[in-house]
Amino acid sequence: MKKWLQDKLSCPECPHTESRLELEIQTELADDVIEGQLTCLICGRGYPIHNGIAILLPEKSLPVLTESRGYNSKGMLSSYLWSHYCDLLHDPDSTDAYKVWSSCFRNTDGCALDIGCSVGRLSFEMTRTHANVIGMDTSISFIQKARELMNRKQLEFEMIIEGMITKKQSCVFENGWNYGNVDFIVADALALPFPQHTFSTVASVNILEKVPDPMQHLTGVNRVLNNQHAMFVFSDPFSWDEAFVDPERWLSGKAEGRYACRGVETMARLFAGEDGIFNPPLEVIAKQNVSWKIRKTENLWEHIHSQMMIGKR
Repeated sequence: MKKWLQDKLSCPECPHTESRLELEIQTELADDVIEGQLTCLICGRGYPIHNGIAILLPEKSLPVLTESRGYNSKGMLSSYLWSHYCDLLHDPDSTDAYKVWSSCFRNTDGCALDIGCSVGRLSFEMTRTHANVIGMDTSISFIQKARELMNRKQLEFEMIIEGMITKKQSCVFENGWNYGNVDFIVADALALPFPQHTFSTVASVNILEKVPDPMQHLTGVNRVLNNQHAMFVFSDPFSWDEAFVDPERWLSGKAEGRYACRGVETMARLFAGEDGIFNPPLEVIAKQNVSWKIRKTENLWEHIHSQMMIGKR
């Protein structure tokens, strides 16, 4: 964990008290804390730093650390590394999705947050335009890889062809990314471990449909986003699935009721201030469909149209 990160953090169990965390360093390397602990000054809860990764999960989210399937699986790591960096690998099947999303950012001396950062591509792109960037995800496998990419400044992984047949993929990053200004933590999108008004930019890309309580997620975004001179980069395919989100909590795609509409319609209403979710409201400055892919094997792909909406204050 980069030492500068301490000043940006608060206890995820005490969101309404904005409790700061005391840092205990056991092992360090330059500006990086390798082993240590962050402790809440109010509730006393401790959050470990292990192998350079700060784990800032609330108690209820801890089981995700031991899951070996889902987003911690080897297959998912291969899929998302390809999805994030396929254009840098010059793969003929690549998309320009991350170039499109990152083109929205503007130069600022503020801090940026990438919620659900996966293996880090958007976070790295944000370092071109922001003083500091924090990427967060519940998958420790993704965060380990993102920090490895940050430290090594190059990509190497085994891309799954079929079953256990893989092909090594690699490239050296020569993108002008500022690696000293970015860090990655394990954290929950429904328990953001930051004080209010910490960020000038927040990105939530392809996350809304995957969290158990989408409205709580958006409320958390509003809490940590600055009241002025701020930008929210939102993008989602709204492919609601009961396996992830109870239909009662879906924000679109229903047959009846206030959310019997398309996702972009709901988000436009929320950006404009409906229910006080975004307060102050956000002015919509751009809308666009972004096409991207997840490559699972040579013969199995997901082709996704993510609907992007940019809001600013």
